[in-house]
Amino acid sequence: MTKGLKEAQQMKVERPKRAKLTEEETLKRMEAFDERKEKFVASVRKGKN
Repeated sequence: MTKGLKEAQQMKVERPKRAKLTEEETLKRMEAFDERKEKFVASVRKGKN
């Protein structure tokens, strides 16, 4: 293995803490999902290649 690959395998990735949303914020995100859905689909299609 190359040196960079070994270093990458040893790195630990920590996810950020999950944000606590209010009911209003949750509803806003749900309503805005239709607008963002196409970006999600495009990124999934792009990622599978």
